[in-house]
Amino acid sequence: MSTDGITFREATVADCEEVARVHVLAWQGSFQGVVPQAFLDRMSAVQRAEAFSEGFLAPFYKMYVAEAAGCGIIGFADFGKPRGEIEGYDGELYSIYILPEFQRRGIGQRLVNLGAQFLLANGRQSMYLLTLESSPYRKFYDKLGGHVVRQKQIHIDGLAYTELIYGWPEIAKFLVG
Repeated sequence: MSTDGITFREATVADCEEVARVHVLAWQGSFQGVVPQAFLDRMSAVQRAEAFSEGFLAPFYKMYVAEAAGCGIIGFADFGKPRGEIEGYDGELYSIYILPEFQRRGIGQRLVNLGAQFLLANGRQSMYLLTLESSPYRKFYDKLGGHVVRQKQIHIDGLAYTELIYGWPEIAKFLVG
């Protein structure tokens, strides 16, 4: 796994349109056959960009991006204060997406590492993320040392799905150099 040729940096609100493009393309490329196609077809980079822009208004929020020469932003991860009450967890990995053609190169590990460093530097010791039970990314979360700590039912386009809460009670333990 190599991240050669990939630049990592803290994102700014000016990156939201590119980040939203990555988010939509990653969902459409990875969740086809997992969630209704109509849901994927309705995904809007414009709406996602607006949502990401709002994140930058939060007092405790950080996004990191990965860029490839000639391609622009090819992945991102964002972190902050937990949006829900998950006992024992004081930080949240809101989302992490990498374009399919750039996956399995260590980019996700590096993005999570940057976010974990941000959380630790701001007094947070743990984090969690929400993901579909049928997510193709679960092996990645397992590899990072995450464990399912809870599950709940959600609905997407009227269909019930199980959403898992992956937790890392001590994020300092999985930081890589």
